[in-house]
Amino acid sequence: MVEVRDESTTYVGKVVAKDANSCLLIDRYGVMSELPISRLKSFTVVSESFKAASTSAFRQHLLKEFPSGYEVEISAHYVVCGGKGRTEAYASLFEEIYRQITSFYSVRGFHTSDPEVPLVAIVFATQDEFREYCGRDAMKWTDTLRGYYSPKSNRVALYDDPTLQNSVAAAPPRLVVGTASPPDERDGDLLTPHGFSDDSAALLSSVAGETANTIIHEATHQVGYNIGIHARLGTTPTWLIEGLATLLEAPGMRVRGKSADGAKLNSGRLAWFTDEYESRRKPGDLARMVATEEMFNNETLDAYSSAWAFTYFMTENPARARKFIGYLKTVTERDPLKPYTAEERLSDFTTAFGDIARLEVELIRTIDRLESP
Repeated sequence: MVEVRDESTTYVGKVVAKDANSCLLIDRYGVMSELPISRLKSFTVVSESFKAASTSAFRQHLLKEFPSGYEVEISAHYVVCGGKGRTEAYASLFEEIYRQITSFYSVRGFHTSDPEVPLVAIVFATQDEFREYCGRDAMKWTDTLRGYYSPKSNRVALYDDPTLQNSVAAAPPRLVVGTASPPDERDGDLLTPHGFSDDSAALLSSVAGETANTIIHEATHQVGYNIGIHARLGTTPTWLIEGLATLLEAPGMRVRGKSADGAKLNSGRLAWFTDEYESRRKPGDLARMVATEEMFNNETLDAYSSAWAFTYFMTENPARARKFIGYLKTVTERDPLKPYTAEERLSDFTTAFGDIARLEVELIRTIDRLESP
């Protein structure tokens, strides 16, 4: 653990990457900063090993940042800051989702580790407070944004507007909204409380559908970035990040033990892939999604359904899952300060999986045989 100083700020944490021009440092609260080396005035080693701030320090840090009307609840892996009276329930919910996600990766043989720092979740009481926070956090605001995970701050931030509570009390929430989930999609699959405790299922049913969806999707991102599935620094292809997140939207994927095949399917993504996207699909689309971000930028719904389909195709077959795990390791271990070119992305992919055109044919045949629940 080191202490570095520039003209105005002192940083204490660990350097996770550096080159001749800059270094990336993660501080004791999990916040990542890119520091120009030319501006650093001092560099001191303060400990032989990195140690996160204590949970009590996290509590004081958050209460100072959000002083009015907010409380902090601490659980095994989370520090949750939210409105008084509901924060304890949210902390329990985040913990359950954490257990479900780590169980998914464990039973499939993914390589994981414990988080180095507590995971922070901020649950704002109103959309206005959330919008103001987005401005401070340099997050692009849209009216449809309900929450996001930031690899830079390592926080999940979302809002739970009281005017939207109980809006889905008689029906399960829809699973479609997340960090970059298409804002105009509203026909996703339905999430039942399957796999949740009674208290957590009640909380999911007491908030707006979009809030419940956001919690699950963004927690999936946050957990993945903190247990070694994804690297917080560097450029991980969007299809890989969103493929796993949309895969875990299906409740049958997040519970240990045997689930009905339909419970493992994200029926919204499946329906889009087999119905809406089918008429536009062309040979080579898989390679295009792997090599660049073009599909996510310009054909968002097609990209999300394709990312889900390929991730499902790979992870539900044990032999293919082993290749997928090896590929994921290759991506996360790249030098984070070097660009990830289209040629390198395709090369890593084909080294792991073989001929991409042949794999695309197998993928389409497999997904087309699935029946939506």
